[in-house]
Amino acid sequence: MASNDIKVLHSHYGAKRFRVEANVTVGILPGDGAIRAGTNNSYAQLVLDGMPTQGTDIWLGVTKSTGDNTTALDGVIDVELIGPGAFIQGRAQTAANMNTDALLLPLLNNYVNFDRSAATVAGVLTIDENEASGTGTLSLMIVDGDVVNGTLDCACVNSSLWTGTM
Repeated sequence: MASNDIKVLHSHYGAKRFRVEANVTVGILPGDGAIRAGTNNSYAQLVLDGMPTQGTDIWLGVTKSTGDNTTALDGVIDVELIGPGAFIQGRAQTAANMNTDALLLPLLNNYVNFDRSAATVAGVLTIDENEASGTGTLSLMIVDGDVVNGTLDCACVNSSLWTGTM
């Protein structure tokens, strides 16, 4: 599993093609998170640090293709849709925080969001296992993990993923 290689473990929502705005987050690759944003909220854009926030961000899902937008032209990207009941897997922000069962156990059922090391496609997207657990604005619940590989399995629990306000 490479950086930004978020995997959808279970979802019954399917995939949809979205527009990607010219000159915005050029270079989105498969396995990244996407939210609805941009001009008139008509485009897919990268999930950034602390996203998706319930009631603010509309989380579309996990990218399945490379965005074909350029600095001058809009493009498209395929996104595997995420919603309540879906499960994803991604790397923990700090694998040493969950590299034994004793460390993983207190993280289970905590509510968290993503962490991105930079606000561009160059940033590494991980699951922020250190985030303060709370159900008010956080969109992922840690349900399991692989202490050898440093990955976390999360349920997508944000009930307003597609109906949040912008």
